[in-house]
Amino acid sequence: MDLQLRGLNALVCASSQGLGLATARALAAEGVNLYLCARSADKLAAAAADIRATHGVRVETGALDLSSGEAALRLADLAQQSLGRIDILVNNVGGPAPTKATDTSAEQWRIGFEQVFLTAAQLSNALLPAMRAAQFGRIITITSISVLEPIENLVISTAMRLAITGFTKTLADEVAADGVTVNTVLPGVIHTNRIEDLRRAKALRSGTTLADEMQKTQQQIPARRLGRPEELGAFIAFLSSRHAGYITGTHTPIDGGLRRGW
Repeated sequence: MDLQLRGLNALVCASSQGLGLATARALAAEGVNLYLCARSADKLAAAAADIRATHGVRVETGALDLSSGEAALRLADLAQQSLGRIDILVNNVGGPAPTKATDTSAEQWRIGFEQVFLTAAQLSNALLPAMRAAQFGRIITITSISVLEPIENLVISTAMRLAITGFTKTLADEVAADGVTVNTVLPGVIHTNRIEDLRRAKALRSGTTLADEMQKTQQQIPARRLGRPEELGAFIAFLSSRHAGYITGTHTPIDGGLRRGW
């Protein structure tokens, strides 16, 4: 299927590795020009060089720590200065440190709010005017399956991703008539460094090993395997396409059947 994306411009956050990089590759395979951002300039440069060589699209980069709304606004300016109008925004940030609801400090809550909620909200609003003027835009936010079923020791991530889910649903209603769709994707257990870090921490708490915890996780998933980053990237590429123009305000799990609710 031709997704009719060739020549469009996308800003993909946290895209030097993991889910962000898989998404960038999926979009580049469809001919989308990219602005990539992450904290590590070296990792960004390597990712950009690989995508350019493989897909022949334009790739610009910006090394930024997206831990504040101010940084998000700076990123929006940089991306638009480099590529012009951004047609596709993929909001994505690393998760906050694991904490329990009963032992999370006010400062940790503040950091989580800036990192997970405010960054996505500020970026979305900064790029919206040009999308609305063009009568085309795609805003896709990577959240987590935790917005449906809270995950142990991830209270900040869960709460802030629930907040951004409410924001995106409201925003979707406000801009649908302007040709802009707003959706979230909810990854379950996708095999990334973040997942290994969380399972390693759980192993330390439980006196087990990383291999034990990874095996336990696989057995909890009906598909009996962890997801692959490229599977999530392919779905985001479809949501970015013109074929998905009537899909907005949705929150789609990519989880191998992990969630137990409807």
